[in-house]
Amino acid sequence: MPASIAGPIFKWLFGPSAGLLAVFVVFGRPRRTRIGPYAGSLVYFAALGFGFIAVELALLQNLTLLVGHPIFTLSLLLFGLLATGGIGSALSPRVPMRVACIAVAVIGAVEAIVLPRLVPLLLPLPLWGRIGIAILLIAPLGLGMGMPFPRGLRETGRGSLPPPPFYWRLNGIMSVLGSVTTVFVALMLGFQAAMLMGCACYVLAALASQRAFQKAEA
Repeated sequence: MPASIAGPIFKWLFGPSAGLLAVFVVFGRPRRTRIGPYAGSLVYFAALGFGFIAVELALLQNLTLLVGHPIFTLSLLLFGLLATGGIGSALSPRVPMRVACIAVAVIGAVEAIVLPRLVPLLLPLPLWGRIGIAILLIAPLGLGMGMPFPRGLRETGRGSLPPPPFYWRLNGIMSVLGSVTTVFVALMLGFQAAMLMGCACYVLAALASQRAFQKAEA
C-alpha cells in the first residue's frame, strides 16, 4: 500500500483506536478485584472482535471471486452471517465458549486453505449454483461465530468483570483495528494469511476463556 494511503490510515484510524484501547484497558478494571479474570476477559473479547472482522473480510474476498459481483457478494455475506449468527447466539448457552471458538478456528482454517483452490473449479457453474455454495460456506462459520460473544457476555457484570456495555465497546474498537490490520496483512501476505490470522484469534479466545470464565465453563 502506498505511503500516501498508509500514513493517513494509521494517523487517523489505527492510532486513535489503539489509544482508546489503552484507555479501556487501564481504566476499565473494577476496583479491588483480581487482575487475572479481568485480563482474560480483555483478551477473550478483543480476540473475538479482531478475529471476526478478519475472517469476514477474507471470506468476502473469496466469495467475491466465486459470485462475481462485490456488492451482491457483500449483501449475501452479511445476510448469511447475521442469519446464522443469530441462530448461533440462540444456541450459545448449550455450547462451551472454548468449544465454539475452536470450531470456528478449525472451520475457518479449512476454508482458508481450500477456497483458493476450490473457487476456480466452481466458476463454470451457473450463478444460482455458486450462490448456493457460497451460502454453504458462510453458514457454518456464521453459526460458530455467533456463539462465543453472547455466551461470554452472560458471564460479565459481576466479580472482576465490567458490565456488558464495556465489552461491546471493546469489541467495536478491535473491529476497527482488525479491519485495518487485515487489509495490511492481505496486501503483504494474501487473504489466506489474513483468514488464518483471524482463526488464530479464535484459538487465543478459547485459551483466554479458561482464565476469564473458569466457573462458567466448569
